[in-house]
Amino acid sequence: MALISADALAGYLLEEAIAFLLSSNGYRLLQDSDADEQALRQAGHGLLVRGRGADHQADVLGDLLMPTPFSLPVRLFVEAKNRGSKVGLAEVRNAHGVIDDVNQQYSTELSTSYRHPLRRYQYRYALFSAAGFKREAQSCALAQQISLIDLSGPAFEPLIATVENAAKQVLDEAVDANLATFPVRQVRLALRTAFGSVRAEMATTRVPHEGKDEGLPADVLASWARQVAAALQAPETGEELILGFPAAPFILAMHPDSMEDFEAFIAEYGSYIPVDIGFGREGARGDWTITPMADPDAFRLSFGLPGALETWLLSVPEQERRRAADARQLLLPTISLFLEDRLVQLRYQPVEAPPRPPSEEEVEDGAGTDAADTSFLRRNLPARPRQWERPEVPIVIEDQAERMPSEIRGWSVRTAEELMTVLDDSYPMLAALIRTAARQRGRLEREQVYVIADFPPDRTLRGLPRPTNRITASLIEQGRLPEEVEYPFQTGYDYGVRATHFTVPPDLVAALQALGQPRGI
Repeated sequence: MALISADALAGYLLEEAIAFLLSSNGYRLLQDSDADEQALRQAGHGLLVRGRGADHQADVLGDLLMPTPFSLPVRLFVEAKNRGSKVGLAEVRNAHGVIDDVNQQYSTELSTSYRHPLRRYQYRYALFSAAGFKREAQSCALAQQISLIDLSGPAFEPLIATVENAAKQVLDEAVDANLATFPVRQVRLALRTAFGSVRAEMATTRVPHEGKDEGLPADVLASWARQVAAALQAPETGEELILGFPAAPFILAMHPDSMEDFEAFIAEYGSYIPVDIGFGREGARGDWTITPMADPDAFRLSFGLPGALETWLLSVPEQERRRAADARQLLLPTISLFLEDRLVQLRYQPVEAPPRPPSEEEVEDGAGTDAADTSFLRRNLPARPRQWERPEVPIVIEDQAERMPSEIRGWSVRTAEELMTVLDDSYPMLAALIRTAARQRGRLEREQVYVIADFPPDRTLRGLPRPTNRITASLIEQGRLPEEVEYPFQTGYDYGVRATHFTVPPDLVAALQALGQPRGI
């Protein structure tokens, strides 16, 4: 009997990857019941959320730390399916059953000091699918306010490929280790440790394995997890997902072509952005894309939207359009998103809704996300082939023929010099930040970044380490650094959703000290 199916394992890994990629959108992963003993409890197989009728397993559960005026703060269940068939009605029914039960749970029996729980939450459910959703699942999800996030479009292909490759690798390791059962919890913890979302004491605690096996070797699993984390942070994989909140009962997961370009546009034009929405590619399996009306080439956000939900978001009935026009108003739905703690609003002018639903001949039986004839909008909005690509600053490392000796681990004086040479030539501001952090035992506070880089106070720091990550990835690919090396400029979070500091690893600090000026310190 197989340990676990590759599709099921890829789904688990996709859940962890999504939680990591959403971390800069205010999604903070809940690790154990200590976060909220009144609503959560720990069991042998993981975290449980208390419901009115039963307790429900939550493999990936997080708080959305963003303003929610006149509403309870939101907790989000994340479930991901990575399989060849579309997600059907059963999964949506299960999601609705879970959130309906947990949202009705209200108990004071666990509180010894207060009559009422100190804080309550509104639970929501986001269901991600790599193959789209069946029509009946879409209809039920819209009625029950279950968010369906479609990852079947071209924009998410690198993410899905990375997850599937990671699942194959770790499954092969389990087979080589002759395990009888697959250590799912051990693998999840290893990934969270590599992502930096696990507290230090949790990372060093051995996770009990459900079967008779001892699990995978810790060093093998840690090396695999670091590779996965590095791949998910690569620009071609996506680096980021952005949660968008439209005026509709679901969430959008948007993928930027370039987060740097998106942030640069906001810095120049502000956070109120009129946008256009259309198809990103010809054919049925395209992405919806958002581009700014002021400069369509400035940035591009892609997202997948199940066909049954398109009209809800992107069109307006004719009578409502007339009423808005009579009142001399613009009927503009808003997609809100948060970059760190900054609210950004994307405003879109809807198109006229179809006068009638599609006939039976126009709709294939079982057609879902990837059927071009499921929507008036798909038939009438022009397709936009994905032609524009942002040019990358070339990274040139001298003496590429030299290879790292096998006994060297981590940053050496030579590789530190190569890193700083590229930074001095192409990214001098980052070079100054790293040197300052190295002089301060490897830590640089957020406030210091703004002073050294001369950034305006409202400038976001998201994506600041990306050039250093790309240079490091180039050195690893050339064999000049080991795959397990720590990245040179890492984001740190002491609290909240904004970066509070940045760190330089100890071995790089030591190498820069040994290197001396002008490249080192």
